[in-house]
Amino acid sequence: MQQYRIVVLSTSLAALFLMGVSAVHAQNTARPGGEKTASCEQCHGPRGATPVQGLIPKLCGQNAEYLEAQLLEFQDGRRPQPIMHATTNLLSKDIIKQLAVYFANAPCSQK
Repeated sequence: MQQYRIVVLSTSLAALFLMGVSAVHAQNTARPGGEKTASCEQCHGPRGATPVQGLIPKLCGQNAEYLEAQLLEFQDGRRPQPIMHATTNLLSKDIIKQLAVYFANAPCSQK
C-alpha cells in the first residue's frame, strides 16, 4: 500500500511538473538558473517557501551546502526519487550551486 502511494504521488508530481513547463518560460529569468529556478518552484513553491504537498520540503532558509549535497545525490542516484533525478540530471554542477545559494538565502515569509 505504501509503495502504491509513492507511485501515485510521484506520478502526480510528474504531471504537475509537465503542466507547469509552459509557465516556467514566463518566469523572471534574473534568478539563478532562470527557468530552472522556476522549475523548482513548481513543486517547492515561490522561493521554495510553500510546497504544493506535505511531503515536499521547504527549500528557503536551508543550509546552502546541504541543499547542494542533496541535489547532487538526487542527480547521481544516491538519493533515489524519480522526479528529482530527472530534474537534477539536466543541471550543471554550477547551476546546482547557484540554486542552493538562492534557496538558502530566500526568505521563508509568505509575503
